[in-house]
Amino acid sequence: MADVRVQAAGIIGLEIKWASGAVDVVVVDDGTCDAIELTETASRPLFEGQHMRWRVVGGTLEIDYGSWLECMMVWRKDLEVRIPRAYASVFERMTIDGASGSYRVRGVGCGTLRLKLASGKIDVQQVAAHALSVDVASGQVSASGRFEDSVAVHAASGKAWIACDGVCPRTIDTTIASGGVHVALPATAGFTARITKASGRFSSGFPLEQSGGAYRHGDGSARITARMASGSFALDSVG
Repeated sequence: MADVRVQAAGIIGLEIKWASGAVDVVVVDDGTCDAIELTETASRPLFEGQHMRWRVVGGTLEIDYGSWLECMMVWRKDLEVRIPRAYASVFERMTIDGASGSYRVRGVGCGTLRLKLASGKIDVQQVAAHALSVDVASGQVSASGRFEDSVAVHAASGKAWIACDGVCPRTIDTTIASGGVHVALPATAGFTARITKASGRFSSGFPLEQSGGAYRHGDGSARITARMASGSFALDSVG
């Protein structure tokens, strides 16, 4: 086990790159804590070169799994990141970049939230971000929270579930090669969706007025774009 404490004051960005195992980003209520705490655990003792690497660059806390060559014999490493509640919503940007394994984020707020997954699973709940960006090659990404400005999703062969609570993003842009994207919006949402597909399937739980490749619901104010080579894109209401 390795524990690291990083002063939270001045940290405006968080970037995690992890290769395998589990990553858990949680918000803690300890009012006396003014540090972001990192705890790394492994199934066997770690040598010096097998520990995670971290640094602060330009106000961004960067956390890296470490050298693949050094860590190959560890099999699995897990990481827990504990953020004091007083600092949990001050991030300008947050990035989770996973090669494989499972990743969980709860209760944070930021300007831009980026989720990138090669394989495995990312689960994000109770977050708030002006902009959400999801790039899933394989595996599954689910994200629920308040995304006011934009949601962008690229799915190669993986799947993404996005639940937009409370407010409909102004723009939603999706590109699907052969995966699936499901976006849930508030029941009061109004949008215009433009769908371009070579093959694949588009479905909606909202009543739509169709005009060519454009589908309108309500006041049509939000702009939704979906480009599909194959796969599926679905719109539905939250809940």
